[in-house]
Amino acid sequence: MDVFSFFRKGIRFLLPVVVIIVMVLWLVGAFHKGRIEPGKIETQGRPATGVAAYTVKMAPVPIRSEAIGTIQPEYKMTISSRLSANVAQMLARAGMQVQKGELVARLDDRDLRARVEQAGETLRRAEATRDLAASDYKRDKPLFEKAVIPRSEFDQTEMRFKTAVADVQHAQEALREAEVTLSYAEIRSPTTGIVIDKLADTGDLAVPGKALLTMYDPNHLWLEATVREGDAPRLRIGAVYGVKIEASGEGMEGRLVEIVPSADPASRTVTARIALPRTNRLYPGMFGRLFIPMQSKNTLLIPESAVVRVGQITMVDVIAGKSLKRRSIQTGERMTNNMVEVLSGLAAGEEVALPSPGEVKP
Repeated sequence: MDVFSFFRKGIRFLLPVVVIIVMVLWLVGAFHKGRIEPGKIETQGRPATGVAAYTVKMAPVPIRSEAIGTIQPEYKMTISSRLSANVAQMLARAGMQVQKGELVARLDDRDLRARVEQAGETLRRAEATRDLAASDYKRDKPLFEKAVIPRSEFDQTEMRFKTAVADVQHAQEALREAEVTLSYAEIRSPTTGIVIDKLADTGDLAVPGKALLTMYDPNHLWLEATVREGDAPRLRIGAVYGVKIEASGEGMEGRLVEIVPSADPASRTVTARIALPRTNRLYPGMFGRLFIPMQSKNTLLIPESAVVRVGQITMVDVIAGKSLKRRSIQTGERMTNNMVEVLSGLAAGEEVALPSPGEVKP
């Protein structure tokens, strides 16, 4: 092998190595001038003069277990007819509030009124017959006592009088029965409440057992929650628990009134019923949460007003010396006293800025 061939093979081997070295040096910026060295750049903070401050501190926070549930009426009524008749007039509608004894529907009562008239006419005939028999009885009794008429004749007069009296009583009962049946044609509310739904319209046939409308008592609502088996022993009848209604975001307290003494084998839950306070914002079927206290833990808390939210990012203005520096934090559960839990980003003893009255944070 001559020198030229050896030199050519050496260049073929070294050239790729040199190219790779040059590319690596270029990527790391060896050929760039004015390169910014990595490091932290201190941002210029806003002045903290006149800003209200809150000192971050640890506070005990109760740990709560949640049970989801649905608002249900304690008293739900299904109103139906006792008669088979067509609906002549439906006065109730969904969402309508009715008072106890208020007329909600009227049935066709023409045949019932005819029966009342017939019963009344029968009573009048019976009374006329009784009056005649009474007159005969008053006439024949002194004659029988004086032996003017035989006993057999007086017995016949007495029997006709007693039969007439019994017929009058029977006719009176029949009239009362007809009048009561006629009253069934007017369907009235059994209690004060709100109509949930109207299930029949004018012209429909009402029969016994067929629902015409449903209603509930708005003064007696409860949250029917499904509680895990492990949390059920912590519940106590008569104890007060926190409840949150998701639709309105409203928090309230309710008293535990019932625990169903049977667990669902499929979901391993127990049904608990919490009586809720009267409010116009609650309706049957709404979703709610029951909070069961377990124990407490120490955690960092800050006022929710100090938190700045930009999209999905939560930040606070930390007071550092005489300036404010915005810092990203991670928040946890919101408390009932307008405080929020801080999971990371702050330490106990630091101060965060509070907005002044009327200030809108970016």
